[in-house]
Amino acid sequence: MNPFTLPPEIIAIILSNVSLKDLVRIERTSKKIQSFCLWEIGRRIKAGSSIDAWAILIHLGQTKAIPTRFDPKSKMVYYSVPMDPIEIHAMFDHRRQIPCFVFCKESSQGQPISDPANQDDFNITVEQGMVEGKTVEVDVKGKLCQIHAALTRVPTPLSSPTIEKTNQETMDVQPIAPSPLTYIVKVTEMCLPLSHLSAH
Repeated sequence: MNPFTLPPEIIAIILSNVSLKDLVRIERTSKKIQSFCLWEIGRRIKAGSSIDAWAILIHLGQTKAIPTRFDPKSKMVYYSVPMDPIEIHAMFDHRRQIPCFVFCKESSQGQPISDPANQDDFNITVEQGMVEGKTVEVDVKGKLCQIHAALTRVPTPLSSPTIEKTNQETMDVQPIAPSPLTYIVKVTEMCLPLSHLSAH
């Protein structure tokens, strides 16, 4: 019996019971079945089912990445990163490196994963001479994944700090060192290749 003579609804039901790893393998075998497989893969990714749990660590902040969409053309899985903006301080205007670490927390079966093949570390670079108040969009690619982030240099306050004297008068305090430069980094999206997600 030719499986392609089955109604599309029956094919969809059959594929819904196939593992993600096998779906990726089947998708490569025939153009006729490819669209069915890619549709089922996209459905699972949007539902967050049958997919490993990934997390991202930036500077001192960590959050879980949430799968949002699947691009069938590039076969990349996209994740949103619900993380509050992180402040980075530097005393000098130079190429500051912000460390990032992406790792798989647990498999789709709920098992923890410590395999180095499921980890990726890289840096977001703060370029020298960033304009105060301006936001720069950056794309950083590691060995395993790619992230999209927004970098902003916070304007440095011009006023000098003051202290109150006992008679309620105030006096200016001259700082010994210049005020540190403050940057805000906000990672908005991460993407991973489907081939890696289905490798285990």
